[in-house]
Amino acid sequence: MQQIGTLAKGIEFKVRQLTDKLKTLNEAYKVLEERIYQLEKNNEQYKQTNQELELKLQALKIAKAIPKGKESADARKKINELLRELDSCIDLLNNHPI
Repeated sequence: MQQIGTLAKGIEFKVRQLTDKLKTLNEAYKVLEERIYQLEKNNEQYKQTNQELELKLQALKIAKAIPKGKESADARKKINELLRELDSCIDLLNNHPI
């Protein structure tokens, strides 16, 4: 009879250990899920920044390709206006809740 009690206590101890381990693993899982979310969020921000920089680079290449002179000054002025408008659009998109 005493052996059954000892076995029951041993099983109860093992169940408690497994329950504790499950809690620990669930907490670690939640931490990892949050980390994944943050990394995905950062990745999206980096992609957006990269796209913005690509657009600015294209605009700069176009601006440098335009020859010097009165016409080029007008073209540069127009490009700068377009860049400012593009920047304001990007700011609006960045500040708009999804």
